[in-house]
Amino acid sequence: MQPLPPEPANQPQPASATRRQFLQGAATVVGAGAALGAWVAGCTTGQPASGCGPAAGADAAATGRPVDASVQLDTAGGGPGPALEVDATLPYRQHDPKWGKDLMWNRSLVIKAATQLNGETKADAESLLREFDDGNNIANEGCMLACMAMVLRLLAPTPKLWTPKNLNAIAQQAYYYTPCGLSMTTLYADLVSEVSEGQVQLCLKAEYLPGVTGWPKLRARDSALVRAYRSLTPSQRAPLVVMLKTGTYDDTVASHYVLLHPDDSGALDEDNLRILDPAQPLGDSKPWRLTDSAATILEDPDIAAQWQDQGIDATQLGGVWMFARWSADRRGPQIGALAAAWAKELANGAG
Repeated sequence: MQPLPPEPANQPQPASATRRQFLQGAATVVGAGAALGAWVAGCTTGQPASGCGPAAGADAAATGRPVDASVQLDTAGGGPGPALEVDATLPYRQHDPKWGKDLMWNRSLVIKAATQLNGETKADAESLLREFDDGNNIANEGCMLACMAMVLRLLAPTPKLWTPKNLNAIAQQAYYYTPCGLSMTTLYADLVSEVSEGQVQLCLKAEYLPGVTGWPKLRARDSALVRAYRSLTPSQRAPLVVMLKTGTYDDTVASHYVLLHPDDSGALDEDNLRILDPAQPLGDSKPWRLTDSAATILEDPDIAAQWQDQGIDATQLGGVWMFARWSADRRGPQIGALAAAWAKELANGAG
């Protein structure tokens, strides 16, 4: 993947009748040449370009991914199939120098927009984003972004396209967020679904509201969704990736996002899960767990203070996001085995 080119100087653009037409034109101007720009343009017009993935029914020879049929056979209760391959590129570290300095938001522009356009006080506007010496970049703010890029790396066609750098650029071009804080997505929009043209989608989600009065502490052993996934065979897990939230319910400072490692093989009552963590130090390749993640992010005194104030534990879960490949005919997500296992865990009293 070639690095994204610098943004061109502002150029007059022809008037657009719709936001979608504007985004299509913006992608052509700002995108990473033919690869990224054509991908976004193709997806926004509904016409798959080379990066949008194969047409329905494309086989493994064309995509380089596991054969869908073998996964579907396995989720229906058939024989063994291929497992997800976690290669040496993962986990993506949010502080990787290849993208860590890329801005997600420009705090001064956010404050300017909030005060001048939304009428906020300066103090309230400054509270919207935490201040960092080197800016609100991927290294400081991009744990969820890095996790979503890993989801796409594991599940989507053309996996090498998906890095935090490219996903950040596409998210900004598509107005999921912009440096000044402006967002023009529909309320139900899902970035992973849009950029994969629906071939990878969020299919299940649970929020446990850690630190919020009235909500119990939940860990892996308590979550029916996590237990269900961990009870599956490696091949049954192949069309699925689980993102976990740790830390506080408030996302502004002390929450964190990781992926449950597809090769996690612990007992169902094991809470210290093996994970793919954007905060794992570069060069550290040892198996990484929730307690390792907590120890790393709690080196930040502001995060540590909020965890202590709200009674957050290292293995406590704040939420679970289940992403799935859709079937080759695009009729639904490949969650047959997961659904059966989830129902069993719910019947047994898990949360």
